[in-house]
Amino acid sequence: MSMTLTNKNCINNDTSLLFQKIIVSGMEIDDTIRELLTYIIYNEPITLYRISKNTRFAVSTIYKKARRMIQYGLIRSLNNDELNGERCVYVSTVKGLLTCLAINCVDDPGIIISKLCQRWHLKNYCCQRVVKVLRVLPVLLGIDDDALRMIEDPRAIMISILEHRDQLRKSLNPDLLDDVINTATHYLISRLIIDSNITTKSSLLVGNEGFVISVDLNGSTYVYLCKLCEKSCMNITIPSSSHGCALFHEFKKLGIWDHIQSSLSQQKPAIA
Repeated sequence: MSMTLTNKNCINNDTSLLFQKIIVSGMEIDDTIRELLTYIIYNEPITLYRISKNTRFAVSTIYKKARRMIQYGLIRSLNNDELNGERCVYVSTVKGLLTCLAINCVDDPGIIISKLCQRWHLKNYCCQRVVKVLRVLPVLLGIDDDALRMIEDPRAIMISILEHRDQLRKSLNPDLLDDVINTATHYLISRLIIDSNITTKSSLLVGNEGFVISVDLNGSTYVYLCKLCEKSCMNITIPSSSHGCALFHEFKKLGIWDHIQSSLSQQKPAIA
């Protein structure tokens, strides 16, 4: 996908201010962190050692600020080493990219949009659709307390948009929201097709405001999102034997489990 967003107004001031209020307000972003975040975004993946060689900052300053940025969730290690010199490679996170967008740390916001497309697996989508999702996102973050924790996972964000569409409609332009709902729906369906190891032809997609799951022929359940208990599970597989799970209790209560078993048994291929 070619990125043509070179105008700073591709993300309007109101959206930037909302991101500042919701994402940035809880962090102490000084000029050094801002400059280091910008450098990492332009040059990632990169080691802290390489940053020390190519910037004006002392090694001790870079390591100190990097710890703070990791704590804030602005950057992460690709190899999970703990600040280990040349071996530890860092990249920005979605939260880091949105923070950069909020504080205008790059001249061309199209760079941020392009990186968000990569992080969220939206490279095949028109850049304007991604911008529309970004315009909805700060409102969603204000509605769904879990959305910020899930922000790295595009499926969870898209599901949350669909779950909270009625609340979002109270605050957003209806045409904008309809476009984003269509994008979210298309994205989730396409991921179901692509992720054949998770959802196959012999599985059912089931959900409501509390959960979205797929169930295979063996009763194994893949949880995209579940808020039925304090665990708030996302992107995990639950075996059919996990009858103590709140999700299974909800199935029985709503009469869903019998329907799932009946539907899946009809999908089982006949044995010759």
